[in-house]
Amino acid sequence: MTHLAPRGPERLAHYAGHAALGYDFLVLLVLRQLWRWLNPVPAAPAGTARWEDTGARLAHAGLYLLMFATTIAGWGLAGTMRAPMNKDVFNLTVPAIVTDKSLHDALEDLHKWLAYVLAALVVLHVLAALRHHFIKKNAVLRRMTG
Repeated sequence: MTHLAPRGPERLAHYAGHAALGYDFLVLLVLRQLWRWLNPVPAAPAGTARWEDTGARLAHAGLYLLMFATTIAGWGLAGTMRAPMNKDVFNLTVPAIVTDKSLHDALEDLHKWLAYVLAALVVLHVLAALRHHFIKKNAVLRRMTG
């Protein structure tokens, strides 16, 4: 985020847009989690090794945990900015959950590192899906996309 624009109004506009998307992403994430609780995950394909099933469950739990943690840390960070980052994409006001500006640097680092770990787990998830499709030749990828 810090490299998108020089310091000033343009960079703040990028931050505000990023925060707005983050707020709405959090709403979608909650709705997705509710959907997942109401609709059980299909069973793993026949012949799936126990370590693969355990790994898939841990990876999915990690993805959800990191998505929630990253967005919550970002929401906290938004309340510590010089200019308020309290609007979502639809221009609805979002209350700040943290306003103590002395926490800004810690929240910024937390948000950044959670996002890096989340991105790494997403890459691992994509590679695992491609492994299922091209190496194991099962329907896991088609099930994910269809």
